Amino acid sequence: MRVLVIGADNFVGRPLLEALTRSDWAKPIVASEASGFDQAVEMADSIVNCTMGRPQTIVDAARKLFEVAQRRSRPPPVVHVSSMTVYGSVSGPVAENAPLLADPGAYAQAQLAADQLASRYPQAIRLRTGVEYGPGCQQWSGLIADLLARGRLGDLGAGGDGICNLLFIDDLVAAIVASLRRPQLQGKAFNLAMAAAPTWNGYFIAFAKALGAVPVRRISRRRLSTELKYLAPPLKISQMLLGGLLPPPITPSLVAACRQEIRLDSSAAEVDLGLRWTDLGVGLQRAAAWWKADRRR
Repeated sequence: MRVLVIGADNFVGRPLLEALTRSDWAKPIVASEASGFDQAVEMADSIVNCTMGRPQTIVDAARKLFEVAQRRSRPPPVVHVSSMTVYGSVSGPVAENAPLLADPGAYAQAQLAADQLASRYPQAIRLRTGVEYGPGCQQWSGLIADLLARGRLGDLGAGGDGICNLLFIDDLVAAIVASLRRPQLQGKAFNLAMAAAPTWNGYFIAFAKALGAVPVRRISRRRLSTELKYLAPPLKISQMLLGGLLPPPITPSLVAACRQEIRLDSSAAEVDLGLRWTDLGVGLQRAAAWWKADRRR
């Protein structure tokens, strides 16, 4: 099976390419191997869209993909990597048939628009991911590790009692591979997050222990508020100008996520895709080892 991977250079695409290359049934291809995007789509037996980045990039990639794919005489299957952000700021258990009520922010709206484009393509399988962590996952492992190591994150008290719908990167890759091999699931959407996901406090404390960043600090609401008000804006600007030379900011979106009590129901993925979730302790040890090795480079 010739599998076109769109977004092959990001933290999802890279391990996916490795997994497909190791298989005895798939030949991964990327758009650069063709004379143009249209030809790359024409070459493919199946397509994976794991585009990341700016909101407009996410929407534009999905729109272009589905427009080109629909022009083929036999439209190819597409695995579209979506996000739990399409559900918005809701609480409680959420299954795939829940209303899509994405928040007003540009990123959430972009994910919603791309998910809706995929929903109108009958040959698509949509994977709505939780909080991706593990080797290569800079946002939810690399940056969190930096903040924990500096003592700027820890036990947030009531501010960290929301559900952290963790998804180990290997489990996401396994879900994509399983989707490629199950054409009978086309047209469906699947939530992806580990069963019995911890709270954000649980994630921070367990990750800090895996990193050796102990004792874990208790971060008061007042301290967090001060960080957001006085430190986050200049650190954000410095990050844009100087890259990784200065510590990362704690963002309002992270603080909001830590309070949200949404719990993804991923039981359908367990049954239909045959997924078995990576043990949290194992995943955190691998994430910690990757972060420490990355710091030494």
